[in-house]
Amino acid sequence: MFKIITKAYKFCAFQLNDFPTISSNIVINLKTLKGQSSYKKLFSKFTRVTVDTIKCRPFFLDQSLLTDYSHTIGNEEPRDIDISIGYILKNPNDFKIHVVTSNGKNKKSRQTSKRHLLHIFQTMLTDFLRENISSIKNRIRLPYRKIPRTTGKYVEDNTGIPKDQIAAFNSFRGFKGYLNRLFTLNPSLNKFFDSIQNEMGYKTQYDFLNFKNIVKLEILRCKLAYSNIESFVRDYNENKTIQREINIQNNGTLSLSSYRRGLHKVSNQLLKYAQSLIIECRYLGLIDDKIWAWDRRFIKRNCNGIKSRSTGLTSDSDSGKYVKRSGSYNVLSGTGYTDTCIVDSLFGLPVYWDAVDASKNDNTVFQETVRKFQLPKPKSRNSIVLLADAGPDSYKSNIEVINRGVIPVIAARSNSVGNILKTDRGNHFRADYIPRKYHHLLQKLYDIRTTVERKNSFEVVGYNRSKTLTRGIEAARMFVTIRNITALLTALTAFKVQRIDLIRYQSAFRNLKY
Repeated sequence: MFKIITKAYKFCAFQLNDFPTISSNIVINLKTLKGQSSYKKLFSKFTRVTVDTIKCRPFFLDQSLLTDYSHTIGNEEPRDIDISIGYILKNPNDFKIHVVTSNGKNKKSRQTSKRHLLHIFQTMLTDFLRENISSIKNRIRLPYRKIPRTTGKYVEDNTGIPKDQIAAFNSFRGFKGYLNRLFTLNPSLNKFFDSIQNEMGYKTQYDFLNFKNIVKLEILRCKLAYSNIESFVRDYNENKTIQREINIQNNGTLSLSSYRRGLHKVSNQLLKYAQSLIIECRYLGLIDDKIWAWDRRFIKRNCNGIKSRSTGLTSDSDSGKYVKRSGSYNVLSGTGYTDTCIVDSLFGLPVYWDAVDASKNDNTVFQETVRKFQLPKPKSRNSIVLLADAGPDSYKSNIEVINRGVIPVIAARSNSVGNILKTDRGNHFRADYIPRKYHHLLQKLYDIRTTVERKNSFEVVGYNRSKTLTRGIEAARMFVTIRNITALLTALTAFKVQRIDLIRYQSAFRNLKY
């Protein structure tokens, strides 16, 4: 007697000789190699016993099928869903019907929690309609990333740059230039702030404390990553190298009060000068205005965050409490402001920024940023999308971007309801606000959003701009504007010395020559 063990048990009799009483009991396990070889020796062949698996394809009774629309594609008559159900009932062995009934108590919650998850490469029925066939044939691609080239001889025409530095820029890729080149190759800084000071009629105690020198010192403080003003003023008075680097000739001593007074006077004009730098970057091709990315970064304020009992406000009434949660843990928390910024995708240069209360929601901050952001002129604007993470994911945020004539590619949360598109990497997007022809590009577009993340990393790691010591919303805006002016001047200087690789470097043009 043989006993063959598989997913089911089978028995067969094997007569060893002519006498039926003489037999042998053998157990063969077909799941092992030894049992398979024993079976093959006895029967001279091996046939595995297979079990048919049942494939279950559930669908709703009121679900529409592709055959229901066959009359739109061919000449066949449409098949009603009742015909399919009748076929299932006639062949019960091939189908398994599972009917789910529900009461009407949770009808409202069921209607609002419908989730339709589609892949970005999934073909839809509407793609075969005549008005949408052109979008399938003409595939949309990412905009071509065109690297600008210098046409003017900015270095050769400038007599202030020695020939050995010109040769170093052209020959040695490791040479990153000196800090004074930010001002010699960008004379617009001197012209702008001299004209502002003449219009205001402002007179300083010392000649070296004019507006242009105050701005140069603040840019230098940002480049050298000084976290507070006191240490910078002390090093400036003790180290004459800094004075020679930015060509300041004085015999007096820079005081902390006079430096802060000059910053307060010039703070209102910094944003206007930054806009002129953005226009110059657009003219030279460093900002192409095709794809933008938004994000906000927390700036801690030197404040304990304790509210006064009498007023109910903190020592800095403009700041707010910031808490960034990840699961059940607080990743980042404190009192301060957030830098809301929109950057261009070509080189990560900022095109709009502002400092807001840190306690505001991402949706509120994003919508205010989109409203205040001044779009370029329609003739020169060639933008496609505005990228953002899942923080401002809402109906109002998407509509606000659409009203400005830009496509919103805002990541949706993983548990979002509605028509949701999913990429291979697990990112989710809302299909209602993104045109069909851009669905297959969603993952590539979302990968470009890392430019704003790198910009935030450069500010924290490269420039040490994670904490402001001066209170007030205006001081926070000046803190953010100085950093962005430094980034724009660095990009313009790198372009003019024909070193495109130094545009994003926070360490470029940082060294002191003297």
